Amino acid sequence: MAKKADLAAPDTATTDAPAPAPGDANSDVAAMSYEQARDELVDIVARLENGQAGLEESMGLWQRGEALAARATAYAGARMPFLADLARQSALQDVATGLGGLAVTLVGAWLVAAGRLEGAMLPLLTLLAMSAFVPVWEIAQVGRQLADTLAATRRVHAVHGEPVRIADGPGIPGPRREQAAAIALHNVTFTYPGRRRPALQDVSFTVPAGAMVALVGPSGAGKTTIASLLLRFWDPDSGAITLGGHDLRHWRLEGLRREIALVAQDTHLFNDTLGGNIRIARPEATAAEVTTAIERASLLPLVRSLPEGLDTRVGERGLQLSGGQRQRVAIARAFLREAPVLILDEATSHLDAVNEQVVQEALAGLTRSRTTIVIAHRLSTVRAADQIVVLDEGRVVEQGRHEDLLRRRGLYARLVSRQVAAAIAS
Repeated sequence: MAKKADLAAPDTATTDAPAPAPGDANSDVAAMSYEQARDELVDIVARLENGQAGLEESMGLWQRGEALAARATAYAGARMPFLADLARQSALQDVATGLGGLAVTLVGAWLVAAGRLEGAMLPLLTLLAMSAFVPVWEIAQVGRQLADTLAATRRVHAVHGEPVRIADGPGIPGPRREQAAAIALHNVTFTYPGRRRPALQDVSFTVPAGAMVALVGPSGAGKTTIASLLLRFWDPDSGAITLGGHDLRHWRLEGLRREIALVAQDTHLFNDTLGGNIRIARPEATAAEVTTAIERASLLPLVRSLPEGLDTRVGERGLQLSGGQRQRVAIARAFLREAPVLILDEATSHLDAVNEQVVQEALAGLTRSRTTIVIAHRLSTVRAADQIVVLDEGRVVEQGRHEDLLRRRGLYARLVSRQVAAAIAS
């Protein structure tokens, strides 16, 4: 979000903020004030975007409104000296231009009276004298615009100067595989930038080709971090992750992400048509393939209920659809993508009991011939997994099948007991 706001700020800024004329002794101070004003504007844009994205959650939280008002006040305070200087310069410009014109008129009138100047020349000389001030004030205006542009340019430079954390690998030889491939994590340790505690510590496990492995554990155990590393949103600090026997760092990013389909808990939809949001998984797909994906994702009743069917726009971030409907769009994308590796991150968390059963049956067909990693909090959905990996505080504490883990009476058994007790209590 920060980068987005940084890039957006130059477009939203105006050029009315004055800068000192060239040679001003306070130019360094003014330049710092420009940076301060720019920083305040970036923060306001970021807060507005965050507020729009979380509008429903933030309703009634007056603290957010007070914080935004405080930032707006700070921005106004940073801009007011410039606006005051602009007013003074504008007033000085008008006074100087008027006095200059008046002086030429008076001197010209005296020369005309003395017979040393033709009367017809006086109006022309007055206009020329007043016009002579225009280039001088244009220089000051250019100075103002230049200072504001430099402040915006520094922020764009900061974005472009950020180090590229994830770079393309040399690529894996051979065509794209259509069959499943094994995934393995070898002593993977990873810490998010700015944090001290590792999100993953010395994690190792293998997902055989065509198998389903479930990742379970308390919140913050590192389950979603593993999915992010598999997609190379980040690279491990140490250790390695392999797909089909090749280190992920050796893959080209485009090729790697063609191999993996992700159904996340929070699905992002673009302000486009429903069909366009599904086709983004594979733009070259035929209409028949899109229809098949929609049917398998149990999305056909929704399409039929919409006034324009697949051509209906879903709104910003898919606000026209419910959470469950957005998640089924993500599942339809996974069907359409036909990737040999599938990651399901709480793929049915927003579905009601009836739709969950339908989608679970569809997902069973989808995962049958694919290497699948399932991230789940509801442990009832992972009983059929070929292997369950239990994570706690970024470490693998248990591995095995459902029945074996229950017999061990470890963390997995305790998590199951809590969920059963909560279900009975409700």
